[in-house]
Amino acid sequence: MSIASSLSGTPSSLVHVVSDDDVSAFASEEDTPFPALSRTVERISSFPVVVATEIGCGVVPLSAEERAFREKNGRLNQALAHVADSVVLMCAGIPQVIKGAPGTGELPKYAAVFRHGETGANRERRFAGGLSDVPLSSAGMKGVADAASSLPAALSGFRGDVAKAVSEPPVVFSSPMVRAVSSARVLFPHSEIRVVEDFREMRLGLLENMTHGELSEGRFADGSRSSKNALLYEEWLSSNGNGACPSSADFPGESIPVFTSRVSAAFSAAMRSVPPGGVAVIVAHGGVQMALCSSFFRGAGGVPYFSWQSGNASFRFGEVSL
Repeated sequence: MSIASSLSGTPSSLVHVVSDDDVSAFASEEDTPFPALSRTVERISSFPVVVATEIGCGVVPLSAEERAFREKNGRLNQALAHVADSVVLMCAGIPQVIKGAPGTGELPKYAAVFRHGETGANRERRFAGGLSDVPLSSAGMKGVADAASSLPAALSGFRGDVAKAVSEPPVVFSSPMVRAVSSARVLFPHSEIRVVEDFREMRLGLLENMTHGELSEGRFADGSRSSKNALLYEEWLSSNGNGACPSSADFPGESIPVFTSRVSAAFSAAMRSVPPGGVAVIVAHGGVQMALCSSFFRGAGGVPYFSWQSGNASFRFGEVSL
């Protein structure tokens, strides 16, 4: 399919033209280490077609302010190109494909993955995984209510139908854990909450509901304490969670690869019910955010697994690659 035919008849509501305000917003996020984690890039990526201006090929401006803007504009273009399926440079009406190939005309699918509100375990920095069904704290309930009130503002600038699909979803997929279900009900009071068992947080075995300090002293969730326990914990930390989690029959655990496989299968099943151009809204946990975003979000390559976790009662948005 030619580039011209792939864009022919595309409604203007599906096209975003990068503005000076976009450049300024992205520049204000310069501490964000990876393009895919930028809220500006998330917002612009909700449009299947993005038109940006290349201003770096001409004469270097005399003005320091104009040179700085040109640098910022180029950095935003690079970030958008990183997460795009296809990048085409148009020069004198002639397309030059820089990356990928022109689209098929089918709208992509998206996902908005929310993390539950704060719990007492979060505040105390405890390992609250899939075996610790802790409730939201009073501060956590307030944080979720505040997030619900501010969600329309957070979605400002997203494609209109996408913003509505995130803020008013007919169905919300939720972890079965009470902190996630409670958050989903506050965030989306008029939506059907569809519980998905495999969106449960990663099971952390004998580390469940313990602090780093307690585990470093060899204390485990089963009440045992030994230098061997401390060594097992240190070995698990050294593996970045990819090794076997210290476990027992009463406290089963998962590694990140096993956990990611479980969550990914559930996500793929959920996405089958989402039409082209639609959004799957999920309320779950930091671990689920990290597993799904690192595995399925367009442009996720090169972004470390642990970088995907957002704060409590906030979300990650991205185009899904299945």
